[in-house]
Amino acid sequence: MNYELRPVTEEEWPAYVRSVEAAFGSHPDDDDVASWRAVAEIDRTLAAFEGDRIIGNAGAFSLELSLPGDRTIPMAGVTAVGVRSTHRRKGVLTSMMRAQLDDVRERGEPIAGLYASESIIYGRFGYGLASLQVGIEIETAHSAFRDPLPDGRLDIVDKEAAAKVLPGIHDRARRQQPGDINRVPAWWDNFFKDKEKEREGASARFYVVHESEPGEADGYVAYRIKGDWPSGLPGATLRIQDWAATSEAAYVNLWRQLLDVDLVAKVAAWKRPVDEPLRWLLADPRRLQTKALTDELWLRPVDVAACLAARGYPTEGRLVLEVVDTFLDTSSRVALDAGPTGATCTATDASADLTLGVAELGAIYLGGTLASNLARAARIDEHAPGALRRADVLFSSDRAPYCRTMF
Repeated sequence: MNYELRPVTEEEWPAYVRSVEAAFGSHPDDDDVASWRAVAEIDRTLAAFEGDRIIGNAGAFSLELSLPGDRTIPMAGVTAVGVRSTHRRKGVLTSMMRAQLDDVRERGEPIAGLYASESIIYGRFGYGLASLQVGIEIETAHSAFRDPLPDGRLDIVDKEAAAKVLPGIHDRARRQQPGDINRVPAWWDNFFKDKEKEREGASARFYVVHESEPGEADGYVAYRIKGDWPSGLPGATLRIQDWAATSEAAYVNLWRQLLDVDLVAKVAAWKRPVDEPLRWLLADPRRLQTKALTDELWLRPVDVAACLAARGYPTEGRLVLEVVDTFLDTSSRVALDAGPTGATCTATDASADLTLGVAELGAIYLGGTLASNLARAARIDEHAPGALRRADVLFSSDRAPYCRTMF
């Protein structure tokens, strides 16, 4: 099958968005086309053209990924990937993935990341499952806290006031959270549009801001309420939309606020970190129900040495890694010398301590997956006694990786 692979032009943008949305089973309107364009980097689009028809599409955002050790790294945020259903199984996706990763490498980005619509797709291109997310629910009638609340001030603000303060809180919070990413101003512009068709029958968003000290906002939550009156009794559900906190007081007090909203019987969130501390705040911890555990961020190292040198490590250690990359044919053997003050990673001829695929490296990179667990699944080979244990310690993180922002 013959097709041309290239970025789209401004004139081709509406057709590109229609192609992307069709792959996900929807039809965009003019507002959707404009909203996509506001956040997109058109030079990072990729489309497969059969004549003048788009039969496949992909894109990427230029993002910054937070790493353990209060570090960051440039990341290509892969998005908008799809192939026309009539043209599947013809190599279109594979060619797009290879072209995109070549472009990532040429741009000097050491790593690519994505959210996968289906978890079966991207492992063969070198993406590893780096973080998980949970969906949670709790009935407000059983949400008493074990201990008294810390000091702090809460305020419900309108979206104009929220737009002035939320971006700064998020940016400070995401730097503390491995796996999180930055948000550009256009992202926030779309967020505060709060389109009615995205509400699924619930209210417009409410915004609550927390201050531990007067005038110093250190947390926020955005939520919707979907009302219900079963048998005439208040039974609304509060659904968390977005959340960030840079202090323990903000975290605790924001949760208490959500659980105390009048007429709300249940608080739910479809996307929270797996190490959510709320359970440890509750007097009756079993009342916090986990409704789903799903894959979240997938990572694909492109420059292995740069990735390994970029993150922080909790202790001193050395590992020689044989990293196999069959998709890009760029396998390498590197020596990682790591510690709390920094790390170096260079090519070496020394004997490997561990052999792993580039997808497995992506999986352990943020500390969300133990190398020893992957070894138990026959996905990492240990050649030197104790190497798996060293890897578990070196790649650990004080927080489970978590990304607040889908892309």
